Amino acid sequence: MLYFRIFVMTKKQILHAIEHAYEYHVEQMEKVTLLVEGNKVKNPTPRMKNECDFGKWLYGDASRIKRLLGLQFYKDMELIHEFWHIEYEKIYDLYYRDDEDGLLTKIFGNRRRLSEEEREEVQEYYQALSRATDDLLDALSASKRRILALKEYIFKNID
Repeated sequence: MLYFRIFVMTKKQILHAIEHAYEYHVEQMEKVTLLVEGNKVKNPTPRMKNECDFGKWLYGDASRIKRLLGLQFYKDMELIHEFWHIEYEKIYDLYYRDDEDGLLTKIFGNRRRLSEEEREEVQEYYQALSRATDDLLDALSASKRRILALKEYIFKNID
């Protein structure tokens, strides 16, 4: 898996990181969909917002990204990303709450059987997560457009 680079230097590298973030969250949503459909998922998505690839990049190079995208735009994207992980954690907790250390989950994709009531809860959380995914993907697309609109010299002067 390709990881985001912290302290991205060029316009091309930032665009690549944004594209990777987009692909990464599509992939993570596919994993969640498989889980909700009753399939085992190896290496579930990290629960914490700063542990996923996108979060490592977003928070690891925050001051630079804020200057390039604008503070308000950055904060909006950060809130959407945080909400995504909050909703995801609700689903994760229902399926994996008995596996505290996560080792069995990572190796075998083990998960709990859910009651009917829990399955209904998961569906509600899944719908919210789907909407958050759409919002996050829209924000990433807008980020890419913003970066594309910037002149190359701006990236040399942003450090």
